[in-house]
Amino acid sequence: MSVTTDLINLIKEDKKIIIAEPMTDDMKKEVLKLEMKRLDELVPFINEGMEEAFEEKEAIVLVINNEVTDERIENSYAAKDTSFTLRSESGKIIGETIYDEEELEELREDPNVFFLSDNFVTYNNLTVPGEKQFFVMSSTTSEFFTDKNLKSLVSSLKVAIPSTITDHYIKDCFDLPHDTKIGTLIVGFTE
Repeated sequence: MSVTTDLINLIKEDKKIIIAEPMTDDMKKEVLKLEMKRLDELVPFINEGMEEAFEEKEAIVLVINNEVTDERIENSYAAKDTSFTLRSESGKIIGETIYDEEELEELREDPNVFFLSDNFVTYNNLTVPGEKQFFVMSSTTSEFFTDKNLKSLVSSLKVAIPSTITDHYIKDCFDLPHDTKIGTLIVGFTE
């Protein structure tokens, strides 16, 4: 068996995995095209994780049942295994996702903090007028979605979290609804 087959079989042992299969070249091209479109938005979205995953030799697309309870995803953000930030063109983090409830409570009292969502904050005192801003999504590790030791089968591995438009494209490829109960990931790896 190939490493790709072994990796897919190990991933499929996880009860929340709906689909795990190699990405076709056409699917990779479309995903890259969709992620590149996000650079043209008012506040550009840079998916560093996708870039890193596609720098690996192979890629697997995953569809996951988000209703299967799993603390790993929340813990992955809390452990800083992955990040979603707002950065200035000088590289300064001026917004970020926060999962610690105590920290969120403290930030709610800070007049320099603005909440874009329940747990994404921006730091108004760090922004520089006229400086460009970018949303940046980092890659994550396989621990983000599984407790299987995927890294033992490969020399390197990166997990990308698709943006919403890419998530919808992947779901369309498999005739799945655009439902938050179903998540998508891309696993890039090199044997």
